[in-house]
Amino acid sequence: MKMNKLAVLALGMAVAGVTLDPGIQLFADSMITEAAVAPHAELISVNLPLRQTPVESLVNRLIEEQEPVKETEVALVTKEVQAANRAAQEKEEQEAIDKVEKENAAREAARKAAAGREAGAKAAAEAKAKAEAAAAKAAREKELEADATGSYYKGVKLMYSEPYEGIKNHITRSNGVVLYNGNRETWYSIHEPGQTVTAVKIPGKHIAKDGTIRDAEGYICVAASQRYMRLYSTLMTSIGPAKVYDTGCSYGTIDIYTNW
Repeated sequence: MKMNKLAVLALGMAVAGVTLDPGIQLFADSMITEAAVAPHAELISVNLPLRQTPVESLVNRLIEEQEPVKETEVALVTKEVQAANRAAQEKEEQEAIDKVEKENAAREAARKAAAGREAGAKAAAEAKAKAEAAAAKAAREKELEADATGSYYKGVKLMYSEPYEGIKNHITRSNGVVLYNGNRETWYSIHEPGQTVTAVKIPGKHIAKDGTIRDAEGYICVAASQRYMRLYSTLMTSIGPAKVYDTGCSYGTIDIYTNW
């Protein structure tokens, strides 16, 4: 309950035994205004010590009686504000968590997609390589079949022009001396002086793709000592089947006829 200051003052005076001028009557009524009392304020005489007066104690007590109501209202508002703040904070934190989880899921999906594309590309490349290898092998076999002369030497199909394959460290232009199958292999060229008149009796003489001189059947033309190997004898060299068409070599040497 709210009280007018003058009413509080009047009540305090009555309790404290404050005397007023006989001609002044002050009622402890909340409807009395300060304006009505102001002209007679000088008539009020109070003789109280400097310590807190009963009037002040009463006023303070009346004010304090209203505080619990105010504190309760403030506390309720404060709790509501705090609850709203907590809810907003929890919502913000949950949104941040949801955002991180969404970003992680997107990155994982992108990683899996990239891995899938990479695996697909790798599989496609491998399939393409296998297909190309198979096509190259088929083309090579077709080429060899077309180049074959129809004859064989010890299971090896004789080739008219294609190189013979499968032997490592065979004789080459730079690797001019090779030991193979118990023979010492060397080579001589048709470009050497005097070689144009040798080995003239070679049927179907021609230059193969590997630079060797061959006959119509696909035998590589070689020279050998007559004491070591007779003319028209056949043998296997490091670069394929051969036939002796020339002489003039040392014993144990097979001289391969080339265009090198």
